[in-house]
Amino acid sequence: MNNDRLSRTPAILADIARFAASARRVAARGHERFADPEDDDQRRIARSLIVDLSAAADRLPEEFREAHSDVDWRGIRAARNFIAHDYDGTDEKVLWEAVAVQFPLIVAALGIE
Repeated sequence: MNNDRLSRTPAILADIARFAASARRVAARGHERFADPEDDDQRRIARSLIVDLSAAADRLPEEFREAHSDVDWRGIRAARNFIAHDYDGTDEKVLWEAVAVQFPLIVAALGIE
């Protein structure tokens, strides 16, 4: 692993931890608020967090991702691509699952908080 890429890893993991903290706040506000048809703020935040997580994951060194193979790196990228290219059609259940279930699992697998 090249030293420059290795030296950036802690900052990237700190970004992922921040995104996870935001995801926790969205989930803590509850599914009812998340699904409110009159207010899409929480769903927009969730979309943004998934895109941000994917961008951060792409910046992690390949060796790091290989060492953490229990994280579904391809799934993270696929979720981002789905959201980016099917914006209006994104299923809110997928978004909720990402913020309420998947983010905590990723953080736990990476050992960051």
